[in-house]
Amino acid sequence: MKEILLAGDTNRLVAELTFVRINDLAAPPEPLHPLMYVEPFVAFLIICNGIMIGLQTYDELSVWVGWTSLEIVFAAFLVLEIILRMHLLGCSTFWCGEDKLWNLFDVLLGITGITDVTVELVNQRRSEIPTSLLRFCRLIRLVRIVKVFRLKFMKDLRLMVKGLVAGLRTLSLAFTLLLAVIYVISGFATYTIGSEDTSSEANPINLQPYFRNLPVSMFTSFRCFTGECTNDLGFPMTSLLADRFGIGFVAAYIASYMLVSLGIFNVILAVYVEITMKAAKETDATTAEQYARESIRVARTTRELLKKFAAAYRIFQELEEQDQVSRIEFRSATAIFTDEDVHDKIAITKELFLLVIQDRDVQRLMDELDLPPDRANLFEVIDADGSGTLHITELVQGLLKIRGEIKKSDAVAALLATKAVQSMVAEIKELYEKNLDVLRSTLQTELSYIRRMNSRAPASAFRVANL
Repeated sequence: MKEILLAGDTNRLVAELTFVRINDLAAPPEPLHPLMYVEPFVAFLIICNGIMIGLQTYDELSVWVGWTSLEIVFAAFLVLEIILRMHLLGCSTFWCGEDKLWNLFDVLLGITGITDVTVELVNQRRSEIPTSLLRFCRLIRLVRIVKVFRLKFMKDLRLMVKGLVAGLRTLSLAFTLLLAVIYVISGFATYTIGSEDTSSEANPINLQPYFRNLPVSMFTSFRCFTGECTNDLGFPMTSLLADRFGIGFVAAYIASYMLVSLGIFNVILAVYVEITMKAAKETDATTAEQYARESIRVARTTRELLKKFAAAYRIFQELEEQDQVSRIEFRSATAIFTDEDVHDKIAITKELFLLVIQDRDVQRLMDELDLPPDRANLFEVIDADGSGTLHITELVQGLLKIRGEIKKSDAVAALLATKAVQSMVAEIKELYEKNLDVLRSTLQTELSYIRRMNSRAPASAFRVANL
């Protein structure tokens, strides 16, 4: 209610320009969920548990008797986290909500953690537990590190994993392409190199076992294309085969190496990186609720930025009336905003715009709006009509259009606007030609009338001609 009463007009203006509901914009921000306070501590415990598992791989450290106690502590915290999450979210949301798969994964980890601790305690008392079961429990314990991916605190890490998963299909298709090419090359190598003895008096090393059948030949070819083209003794197979088969092998090897290593590998890398980066750059605003939440965030940030410019304009006007403009120094901490500051008569000059964007709070708000870093030239970009001033609506619309990355829709919008201007110019040209034709016909009519008058009355025609 305080926000609505103090900044009602501002909320209406920003809501209209950002296409959000004024009630959503005036409502206070949603409080931070209690689980957000727990997530950093959970992430710390998971990382510590992973470090502990790594230390247990050392033989001199694996015999320490305190590992079981630490494992009991980690398992207890994991169970407590599950209970706390179930209590805060509710049983229906926990088991059937958006994160139900992650919650089931947590429950599975909790069960395996309790099982692991139980196995460790029983093994210490009886020593009858098979070694394979202990190793399996440690592997399950290691899987807990995956739980870090579900934490909202690790948003960037989840984006990287999302990009990796999105590129698996491309990676599988690229593997199929690479497998087909290596299959053909290895077939030729099997029927040529693997069909005869490659040893000689100068080079007694026989490379036929490395090409004796197609699977072995494919593995050898893959090793040669990835840089490890040596035999068991460490001798380079390419040099030995070049001495045995001559220039024919050299040409075939160079062509196949260029095709696989410099061609297919680079294409696979480029396509995989492109798809991975594309998937990683996708924001969480995929559902309608998330998109609305992002729109409200942008609207609130725009409103705060609008307040800065409006308060600075009021201060600028007051100092201008007192003839102290040369000593103006805008500080957002001392600029008190009122709803009366936002009105249609606001005209931000370039001098005032450059002064306001030097403030740190304004720069922070511009960063939240994802505005380009070259902000000193934004005034010329937004002032499309070249009037030298920016009205409040023109300022907000310009900033909202500039924010974010360049999209295909921006280029299409510019193209459509250019075509609209062309059609308007064509209409004006056609109207001008029609008016010109009408004017010409009118002048011709008048001239013919004057000529008839001259032919009938010479004296009056003399007066008309003088006129």
